Amino acid sequence: MVTNDMEKTVRFYKDVMGFPMIAAIGGNPNGLRARHSFFETGPNSTIAFFEWTGAEDYHKPAGLEAAGQIQFDHVSFDVETEDELIELQQKLEKAGQEV
Repeated sequence: MVTNDMEKTVRFYKDVMGFPMIAAIGGNPNGLRARHSFFETGPNSTIAFFEWTGAEDYHKPAGLEAAGQIQFDHVSFDVETEDELIELQQKLEKAGQEV
């Protein structure tokens, strides 16, 4: 996946979602933004982000058709119980995320 703000992305996936960062690559003393971060999302499962300076933010309200060309518009994660699902929903709402 692509981000234009690696710090914000790390805060969300590490602090809100609770996914451990398992690797981080890049950073350039010349100011070029060439970073790549990996998070463990479950057993044998990861999500990775490239930071691209100038990448446009993309937001599409849930349930609406996408306008223009996109690769995908959502990701999903597995939870064991309905209680865990409700807990995750509350955590996301508290963080200001659309659920």
